Amino acid sequence: MASITTSVGPLDVQTIVSQLMTIEQQPLQASQQRVSKFNTQLSDLGKIGSALSALQTSASKLSTGAFLQQFKASSTDTSVAGVTTTSGGVAGSYTLNVTQLAKPRQLVFDQFNGAAVTDPAAALSGAPTSISLTVGGKTTAINLTPSPTDTVSLKSISDRINQSGVGVSASVVQSNGQYKLVLASKSSGADNAFSISAGGTDSGAASGSTLAGLSQSATAASESYNASNAQLTVNGVNVSASSNHLTDIIGGVNVDITKVGQSTITMSTDNSGIAASLQGFVDAFNQVKASVDSARGGSLKANASILSIQQKLTGILANPVAGADPVSSFAYLAQVGISIQKDGTMKLDQTVFNKALSSNPTAVANLFGNSSSTGFGDRFNAAINDLLGPSGVVETSKSSINTRLTTENSLQSSLNSRLTARQAQYIQQYTALNSALAQMQQATTNLAGLLK
Repeated sequence: MASITTSVGPLDVQTIVSQLMTIEQQPLQASQQRVSKFNTQLSDLGKIGSALSALQTSASKLSTGAFLQQFKASSTDTSVAGVTTTSGGVAGSYTLNVTQLAKPRQLVFDQFNGAAVTDPAAALSGAPTSISLTVGGKTTAINLTPSPTDTVSLKSISDRINQSGVGVSASVVQSNGQYKLVLASKSSGADNAFSISAGGTDSGAASGSTLAGLSQSATAASESYNASNAQLTVNGVNVSASSNHLTDIIGGVNVDITKVGQSTITMSTDNSGIAASLQGFVDAFNQVKASVDSARGGSLKANASILSIQQKLTGILANPVAGADPVSSFAYLAQVGISIQKDGTMKLDQTVFNKALSSNPTAVANLFGNSSSTGFGDRFNAAINDLLGPSGVVETSKSSINTRLTTENSLQSSLNSRLTARQAQYIQQYTALNSALAQMQQATTNLAGLLK
């Protein structure tokens, strides 16, 4: 609304108009309060929707039954074999007997024209301008002098090989003032070994090879070795692998072998991991209840449909899994330690659950999900889909509130226009009155002067 400016007179037009506008603004203020309430309701519905989504995510994970396939692994000798769990697996013990580790091929060159190399940057006179290395059946030509001014040295050979991306790592190593070129396959195992296919000769062994005029002394030959696969047995079954990181010899666990020897890997049910998954479901259920209770105690106090959310979810727990005998098997979550308390919250008794899982794991898995989609995880997922769907309680409530918000916003726009016009009218009327009173006051003063 416009600011109030008036001419001088006996009336305080500004105060009068301000007081009148305070009364006129009451419908607008009432609308603003309603909008604030509607926005709070939308916020509370948003919290309920988020809580339901979190519960659905947790229920969906339980319905697959994968959460029951959590294991922990241990090794009796971690210096031989270290273990890390992945997913799935089977409880049991697996004896590993490692007889050989996987190694990459390594060749060491420390002589040029029969003499030790004492300067890694010195030009190797007569060295070829290119070499070729073959890895995994693929041959890569490596230009040792990409620029006409380049010279071939121990260091430049190392640099060009590393730049080529051939799958071979090159380095220059110093020992007692002498320098050696060391080539090693980037990956271990016989299938990843490299060979010299041009610019030198390859004996196929640890000794007797040459490269760009470089050769091996007896010492360099002793420091070289051929690629080899890891060799071991798992419960007596022979295993050969190109890597010491073994991902498929025992289900649900990765094994890293680090030396020759024996170790026993034990896989056992990870009750703490299973408990964490279950507790996540319980916490998500309780968060939905807390969000509903908070909304019903506040902005959505009179909204009966919000109460139906909690009633629908609790009602799922009251119905058994179809086809499951509650006497000889498990048909209710309460039978495996997941129950509703007097205050409506859910609670997990881990001891009861562990006992049930130990006695009949198949029946426990069937409780949460099965091929007929009648498990509790299945039903929670379907119920929340309905609640969060376009015709569900949450979205229809939001739609109704948004319609009211649109109405109130239109009303406020109309009221603001009306208030602006009304203020202008009041200012005009009381300014005119003030002017008339001022003139009458002046006339009275003049008359009094004449009478004197």
